[in-house]
Amino acid sequence: MFNNEYLVGPGRQTTMSIQLKPIIERKPQVEAYLHHHPVINRVLQNRGVSAIDEMEYSLSKLVDPWLMKNMEDACKLLHQELLAGSKVVIVGDFDCDGATSTSIAVEGLKALGFKDVHFIIPDRVIHGYGLTPSIVKLAAELEPDLIVTVDNGIASFDGARAVAELERPCKLLITDHHLPADGGQLPTADCIINPNQTGCPFPSKDLAGCGVMFYTIMAFRGYLRKVGYFEQMGIDQPNIMPLIDLVALGTVADVVPLDFNNRILVDAGIKRIRAGHGRHGIMAILEVANKNPAKLVASDFGFAVGPRINAAGRLEDMTQGINCLLSLDYDEALEMATRLDDLNKQRRDIEADHVFDANMLIDQFKLRERKGVVIHDPSWHPGVVGIVASRIKERINRPIICMTDAGSAQEQRPIYERIASEGDAKATAEAYQLLLESEVKGSARSIEGVHLKHVLDHISKKHPEILTKFGGHAMAAGLSLKFKDLERFKQLFDEEIALGVTDEMLLGSIEVDIKNVGPEALSLELAREIREMGPWGQKFPEPTLHGRFKVINTRVLKEKHLKLTVSLEDDPLKKFDAICFNCIEDGELPIGDSFEAAFVLDINEYPPGNEKLQLMLREIQDPVLAKQKALVAEKIASVREETRKDSALNGTVIKQDAPVQPREARINGLPKMERDSNPVSRLSDDMRDIIKQMKENTEPKKHSIDEGIAPF
Repeated sequence: MFNNEYLVGPGRQTTMSIQLKPIIERKPQVEAYLHHHPVINRVLQNRGVSAIDEMEYSLSKLVDPWLMKNMEDACKLLHQELLAGSKVVIVGDFDCDGATSTSIAVEGLKALGFKDVHFIIPDRVIHGYGLTPSIVKLAAELEPDLIVTVDNGIASFDGARAVAELERPCKLLITDHHLPADGGQLPTADCIINPNQTGCPFPSKDLAGCGVMFYTIMAFRGYLRKVGYFEQMGIDQPNIMPLIDLVALGTVADVVPLDFNNRILVDAGIKRIRAGHGRHGIMAILEVANKNPAKLVASDFGFAVGPRINAAGRLEDMTQGINCLLSLDYDEALEMATRLDDLNKQRRDIEADHVFDANMLIDQFKLRERKGVVIHDPSWHPGVVGIVASRIKERINRPIICMTDAGSAQEQRPIYERIASEGDAKATAEAYQLLLESEVKGSARSIEGVHLKHVLDHISKKHPEILTKFGGHAMAAGLSLKFKDLERFKQLFDEEIALGVTDEMLLGSIEVDIKNVGPEALSLELAREIREMGPWGQKFPEPTLHGRFKVINTRVLKEKHLKLTVSLEDDPLKKFDAICFNCIEDGELPIGDSFEAAFVLDINEYPPGNEKLQLMLREIQDPVLAKQKALVAEKIASVREETRKDSALNGTVIKQDAPVQPREARINGLPKMERDSNPVSRLSDDMRDIIKQMKENTEPKKHSIDEGIAPF
């Protein structure tokens, strides 16, 4: 065991934090002997696996679809509409789960006999999320007999009412996995399928939207078989296994917990793709992402395929992603996948700008002092605020909401700014009043122990006038409110979070399976065995180990990633390759000559045909460097406080609020600053200079670093 049990840096988005997080070694939940290798045996015990057959993922072990509440009613409704030759319109969502759910619904219903199936996806800005009255109006133009929602609808009270009020009669089937409204209230529909609705005995509550739709298709096929439909039509029972890769993709991309049932679904999808039977769209995206389908693992869905599908919904139209997934021609799918790859690159650039903006706001307004943080920037792209919230949450480890202007505010703000620039006080006041009445919207991300949906429920109950719309899960949510209520909501959110959060929760911790592993745990053979025992994912994480390392050499990649050769501190003769992504800020290495890390065993397959063990560093820290930075920060703070006091005595103003910039002068958020004008960079430079002086009396290890990148 280590004397110092602390790490720095939140996972894949490692930061230069000074405060250290405690390392928590997971405790075994069972005592059974499960595997001959001690590392795998301990990992499975930590996951609560009571018998090794729980790691055998046969489709025969799937939970019975008929345990889903209302499933028989849903099948009867679908059968009735099938016999009537009805036109069906699928209303999907603009994320990867929504895209896969929509694709399953379209392809599955057509396979089971429906001839006239269409889909529509809401526009983030125009329609908002889910079955809204505006999207119902759009769907009505197609004259549907049946509307089926996928991955949405459970809280769409106004939208469901709009369907019921259509001049042309239309049935409504809601399939969703999100939590119902507080108290379990449900919208009016002909049938609702959702494992999380009150009274549903289906035991796997963590199905994604794509899983719910797949279960509906699976049950409907069984129902048609039972009533003799296929015999009557003189056709073979359709094979629905081609849908399973969509289920696997959507389940991983939506980051739902991988309980046993979800692992069965994901495993089946992975095996189908590895065998070369994946659909053209997924195979094409894997090609543009330089991923080998034969070596696919669950994380490839989350970090390669999912983001490219999501990019369509974030920046343009999710129809592009769905068409790629439904394509029956590989060349066509590859062309679409290339476009999705381009969109994903654009998304990364926009995200980087917005994250910079958010970090500036956090430092400028000392938002770390709050328990719950709300950031609004009217220029942010509405399709990217969710991922920006995720990045900032990783940095400051607080529940956070990133917000931007909704459609009405996007229209009104430039009008207000134009009128204000003309100098007409009365017209400016009137325009600003209209802006105050317009909506802003955002995405929220949480930390362990803070249930966002419950937090928003509590705020809505106490202050029903604040939130115009909200919904989501424990860890993620979406919401809208009027611009005039934004400042009040910031205060309410901070206060509500403060009621239940502790300092320990805000500091966070890092969970590992085994601390202080020896060299016997670091082998290519073990890495292969762990990979084949997947899928690993949310709530069933990939085995994470912990060790102390000496640095042999380092190399900076793309100015933000760190490639290393290391040895274990207690065994310096054996060398290991390692890599840590997104760990370099302002050109600073986050470590010195030694460090501690939480890591997973990875297989580096470059160059192609070659396999080599690589340590994927998830969390890294150098306790010595962290201590030096803490001393530097204290010294800088002391100097600046003395300067502030001297300036106050002399009557000098040392800080002024930055003037509000007109929208046309802003590019993707706050005005970008030169390095000398950027307080974050100035502090970084100050710290670097002082640390350099502190280290001049020691003999530092020589590192091989790309030109222009200083070690500190």
